[in-house]
Amino acid sequence: MTKLTLFSPIPLVLFETLLSLVLFAGGQLAAADQRPNIVFILTDDQGYGDLGCYGSTEIATPHIDRLAAEGMKFESFYVHNRCSPTRAAFMTGCHAQRVGLGKVIYRKDKTGLSEDEITVAELLQGAGYRTGIVGKWHLGEYEQFSPVHHGFDTFYGFMEWDDKRTTAIYHNETIVERDVSKTDGVHSPKLLAAGIEFITENQDRPFFLYYASPLPHTRWKPHERFAGASEQGTYGDVIQEIDWQVGELMQTLDKLGLTDNTLVIFASDNGPQLNVEGHGSAGPLRDGKWTNFEGGIRVPCLMRWPSVVPAGSVNNEIVGIIDMLPTFCEIAGVDVPSDRIIDGRSILPYMRGEPVHPPIHDTFVVPGATIRHQQWKLLIKGAKPGGSKSDRVGKTDRVPAPAGSLFNLAQDPGESTDVSKDHPEIVADLQRRMNEAMEELNANSRAPGRLHH
Repeated sequence: MTKLTLFSPIPLVLFETLLSLVLFAGGQLAAADQRPNIVFILTDDQGYGDLGCYGSTEIATPHIDRLAAEGMKFESFYVHNRCSPTRAAFMTGCHAQRVGLGKVIYRKDKTGLSEDEITVAELLQGAGYRTGIVGKWHLGEYEQFSPVHHGFDTFYGFMEWDDKRTTAIYHNETIVERDVSKTDGVHSPKLLAAGIEFITENQDRPFFLYYASPLPHTRWKPHERFAGASEQGTYGDVIQEIDWQVGELMQTLDKLGLTDNTLVIFASDNGPQLNVEGHGSAGPLRDGKWTNFEGGIRVPCLMRWPSVVPAGSVNNEIVGIIDMLPTFCEIAGVDVPSDRIIDGRSILPYMRGEPVHPPIHDTFVVPGATIRHQQWKLLIKGAKPGGSKSDRVGKTDRVPAPAGSLFNLAQDPGESTDVSKDHPEIVADLQRRMNEAMEELNANSRAPGRLHH
């Protein structure tokens, strides 16, 4: 097999064919419909500090950093602390607990995303967008939960998810490859080819591509050409492989003349897994995956839309993955569902660089567990550390924080000092806000999907 250089196309026959299509198609968006394309890239267990534009000095991420240079960097972008809940929040615009998916969906679980939910893909599909997902689904492995039953025209990737077992690659509802490891970088060319094919085939109409990379979830197995590429071991190699994929998707948009009218978003589904050697980094934030410390629920997020988003801009307001559905709806000119509670809000004014007073969100809630209001964060439930075998994460990550701990994130983003005794009035106010939020959530929550018998 011909070897590739770090950021060159992978020389597989299928991939070269798709790149040829990209080079010679020369298409533009149809003049009759100038609504932007949307490419949403979501990685798996990637930390806040794992990118050059967020402070990493050991991992080279030039293509992702380009998104920051040409777009907006969000510094307070919130998700859930595990995979399935975050993906449910993205699909529905709601806290995962509202749609009954507050826990990870494991192999053979008979639950998934309910057919009664209205997804962002369905809304965009109804607005005339072509919709596709590549990569990890993780919202139910049975046929009724398939992405093609939740608004996606095409699907290439993984339905099932289990760290200890192999799985299959699906094309729509057909298995095209069995007994594969989801986290093996050998699949990157296949996923990337599917993403490029989707963009190329739909270049003359608005499209929505959800590119859900299964990397850098453990077990880290970079493609052979990225082995040893970084200064942060195997984990860093996988991040650089992700950066290469992002670069190829961006290059495809460039070659097709779609860059100016395409919104590209890059984010992670939760913080890094810290209980393995050589793990990623949450940067200045505390802890990682499985926890409600900032390192578990605050992740990198970059947005580039050259005709709208100011280049090189930074936003530190509270936003989250729940905001993607209403934001995409406003962009596409379609109404947000009015027959149910939607927790997210459109953040398009932020993306335009407009001043917003009061802020779109002044509060972010992890239902029943944690609440942030402005710069203050209260742990309603005690938070346990995600665990680490490395000295790099710091001593504060190895000890729990009891319920009632209060942190001033403006002064202490690493949540190292509990100031609850100094501010009892703030503790009481945040507890009241959480009580009100939970009362509303309990009154308006919805059931998950359950396997039909």
